[in-house]
Amino acid sequence: MFWYFQRILTLDLLLVPSDDEIDEIRTRLAMIEQRLGIVWNAEATPPPSPDAERHVEETSAPPVQALETRIGAHWLNRVGIAAVLFGAAFFLKYAFDNDWVGPSMRVTIGAAVGIALLGWAELLRARGHELFAHSLDVLGAGILYLTIWAASEMYALVSGGAAFGAMIAVTAIVVGLGLRHRSQFLAGVALTGGFMTPILLSTGGDHETSLFTYVALLDLAAVILLVLHPWLRALSVAFVGTLVLYVGWAADHYSDLVMTRTIGFATLFFLLFAIVPLLRRWDVDPPSQGVLVLPFANALVYFGELTRMIGDTPDRLAWYALALAALFLAIAGTMRLAGVRRDDIAAAHLALAIGFITVAIPLKLNERWITIGWLAESAALLAIAPRLSPARARVFRILGTVALIGSVFRLLVVDKFTPQYVLLNWRMLSYAMAIAIFAMVAYRQRGAVWQLVVSAGNALGVIALTLEANRIHPDIARNFTRSAIWMAYGAALMFAGFRRHVAFLRWLALLLIGITVAKVFLFDINALERIYRIAAFIGLGVLLLAISFAYQKKWISMDEV
Repeated sequence: MFWYFQRILTLDLLLVPSDDEIDEIRTRLAMIEQRLGIVWNAEATPPPSPDAERHVEETSAPPVQALETRIGAHWLNRVGIAAVLFGAAFFLKYAFDNDWVGPSMRVTIGAAVGIALLGWAELLRARGHELFAHSLDVLGAGILYLTIWAASEMYALVSGGAAFGAMIAVTAIVVGLGLRHRSQFLAGVALTGGFMTPILLSTGGDHETSLFTYVALLDLAAVILLVLHPWLRALSVAFVGTLVLYVGWAADHYSDLVMTRTIGFATLFFLLFAIVPLLRRWDVDPPSQGVLVLPFANALVYFGELTRMIGDTPDRLAWYALALAALFLAIAGTMRLAGVRRDDIAAAHLALAIGFITVAIPLKLNERWITIGWLAESAALLAIAPRLSPARARVFRILGTVALIGSVFRLLVVDKFTPQYVLLNWRMLSYAMAIAIFAMVAYRQRGAVWQLVVSAGNALGVIALTLEANRIHPDIARNFTRSAIWMAYGAALMFAGFRRHVAFLRWLALLLIGITVAKVFLFDINALERIYRIAAFIGLGVLLLAISFAYQKKWISMDEV
């Protein structure tokens, strides 16, 4: 057995280089760097954070080993923290129930244990035990928070104001430790404790100004942390904590009497999170999908609260929507001027701006103006899209298409027009705008998309002219005018198909002419008076003969699609 351990020790010594060997290795590395022209400045290169080191270790290991490392080093660590906290709490409760120590001594013991754990963590961190030191920091902070809460709420040993100040001090200490050791985990723990403080010390009273001022300071601290380090998860803790405290207060204490003040605080919270894209260091920070989620969540929550508070005054709500659109446009423009090459972030803010404009239109306008506004918006989006980068262009095309579909739906189903003049009215203007947008889109498209857009545009044209014909009286003249319009439109499509050598246009013409033939032979033959009936049949016959002659003369190319 002694021989076995001696071999292990000997092998270990053989594998570990001596100090002289390490110096020789360093000398050789220096010579190699000098020959390659590599200049390394130790002071200019900040040491990697513990969070980054752990990430590198995990990602560089094989998948199974990485999972094992995460379970052993992280998950079990978190469970261990919770187990120790629960065990300590049960022990203290047992001791308190049996009156082993009085309230003052209980608080003193809790404070001493929390401070001792923070000190112990610093000693372990100095020896290289970074991860375990984090665990002790969390334990120490948690015990201090609970001790302060017990001193105020359970034993009334200190006032609420003193306890509040003590919890702020603990939060500041943990934030300082997070900055000092470049740990997002500690910063998140500190923010979590900070947002728990009002909950732990709540007396059920309404202290809106003091509560939301405190929350705003925590949010500001989270934003500053993001400026100093790429700690988006810490910012997420602040966003969720703000939302929880705001909703909890509003559920119990909000009324219309404090609407102005509440909107002011909600706007402040919104702005603190909205400016994040302007402050985050995109040149050095790694990309994260969270930066795409935060603007949408922030805007949704804020506008939802505005709707709840002032939803009964849509005109005022529309101005808020327009202000939000202007803000998001300004953020996207500022990012572009600053040279930030993150098209996804800029496109997200442009999408939000366009979305709020779309929301503002029905709030601010009425009847036909909503449709016209949406048509104008879709035209602008689809016209701008080809001039943008692929990521932004795709977003603009999707939003423009949605706006166009919504406006066409309103035009066909919702809007009720009562025009006074034929053709020169708001209905024809709206249809003409929609047809022009379809023509613009078709000009840039090919294949099946082009065919779909052309079909939709021509269908709107036929519908618009038919609606104008419906205003004619009597019924006989109205029915004849419909047939005449369809024949004329079909002839125009056929002419365009021959002229442009586009088979699809001729097929559309044949479809419309076929519908007209069915109408003339099945309906007009009995519904029209003699003179209208004669005109309808002669007109249809001449049109069909002309088309037949064109096909017989082979004015088409077999290469057409």
